[in-house]
Amino acid sequence: MNFKTTILAAAVAFAFVAPRTIQSKEPAMKTKWAIVIHGGAGSSPAQLGDASSKQRTKGLQHALQTGRDMLADGATAMDTVEAVIRTLEDDPIFNAGRGSVVTNEGRVEMDSSVMDGKTLACGAVAGVTRVKNPISLARRVMTETKHVLLVGPGADEFAETQQVPLVDPKYFLSQRDGDDASSIASATQDEDESHLGTVGCVVLDSHGNLAAGTSTGGTANKLPGRVGDSPIVGAGTYAANGLCAVSGTGVGEEYIRNSVAYDIAAQMRYANQSLESAVTDIMLNRLDPGVGGLIAVSQQGEIVMQHNTPGMSCAAADSTGRFETHLILDNGGAPAEATTKSNPSASDESKIRELIQQQASDWNAGNIDAFMKVYWKSDQLTFSSGGDVTRGFDATLQRYKERYPTSEKMGKLTFTDLEFLPLGNSAMQVLGVWKLDRMEPMEGKFTLVFRRFPEGWKIVHDHTSKSPDSQ
Repeated sequence: MNFKTTILAAAVAFAFVAPRTIQSKEPAMKTKWAIVIHGGAGSSPAQLGDASSKQRTKGLQHALQTGRDMLADGATAMDTVEAVIRTLEDDPIFNAGRGSVVTNEGRVEMDSSVMDGKTLACGAVAGVTRVKNPISLARRVMTETKHVLLVGPGADEFAETQQVPLVDPKYFLSQRDGDDASSIASATQDEDESHLGTVGCVVLDSHGNLAAGTSTGGTANKLPGRVGDSPIVGAGTYAANGLCAVSGTGVGEEYIRNSVAYDIAAQMRYANQSLESAVTDIMLNRLDPGVGGLIAVSQQGEIVMQHNTPGMSCAAADSTGRFETHLILDNGGAPAEATTKSNPSASDESKIRELIQQQASDWNAGNIDAFMKVYWKSDQLTFSSGGDVTRGFDATLQRYKERYPTSEKMGKLTFTDLEFLPLGNSAMQVLGVWKLDRMEPMEGKFTLVFRRFPEGWKIVHDHTSKSPDSQ
């Protein structure tokens, strides 16, 4: 998780909001068809900048118009999903198809998947390098083979046998020196690592069928061969008639670990949860803040869009006349009662401030074990200091004890200049200054990320830097 860029993103998240129609939770008429799309989660509109924000809004509107017109004319969910995602793949402002980011070796490797809710048929490709529209190749895997997922050279070879457009790999790189939109996209991808680019589309058609699709260029500077959740059915994509269609965008590894897309459908099937309740549970309780976003549509045409990042490019339309685009959603799209219950407040700031000052007291008493009580007892705890990263509670505790074996080495600790910044839901970022008064005094800055657990607030990420002139 890139907390450095998140600081700026969250601080100005509401400074710029793309024009949009106010979202209506209850359609005035029965929904005959519905469509939701996304173009990636992560950065706020303010962090993206005015030019990129306008290009994203324009791209979303064009793709949504394409899908709306098709559905109004009676097109199937599968045809609509493929056509809409092709439109997004052809737009270099989005990280999919032509706008894909590159690996650390400077090449493009793209992933995509589709799923038909009527039959549960699905197809996916990963690591393709010459396919202009990976979503179309993923559909061919579904319809023309007995397989679900083809990867790498095998997927590219399969593409040669299918009627899908192939291009020279330079096609994907040329956008970095192309027209204005291309240049904006490239600059955004290079400079803003916090934008978790992916495109996706979920549809309920007038025939009562659901479908979902997702496509991505992956993460910037990824290792060659890295595959995220976009081509993993059940993680980044899922559709089942009678339940819902889902597409995700964010840190793919987390969506895979939590089987996010399928879990939403499972909550609806086995726990009788509504679509909104299931998505809210995932975004607020299952995924860490800053991980990504989700779009979904139910069999009844209920539309849900949520993100726990500073922003998410998304749009929705249905047969009642709804047509809206967003670069950020109020409360991350979560229902007001959910965010009111769990959003950090002034009282939460007070509690966290008390925890930090108690840490200082425990440290000054020479008790590192007590000092560590506020840390998350998990292997996922991250501690970064002096350029070294330590993962896990036990390793962090051991590192502290090795660096500060005696009370003399520990010195007297103070925390000052605390600044509090809510991160999505149920999380708080704290910035401040630390000082150690001892034989060789030290000081620097710190960034803490607290997460609310049933037992209270815990530090899940700790980044400490030392001032250059400190000993």
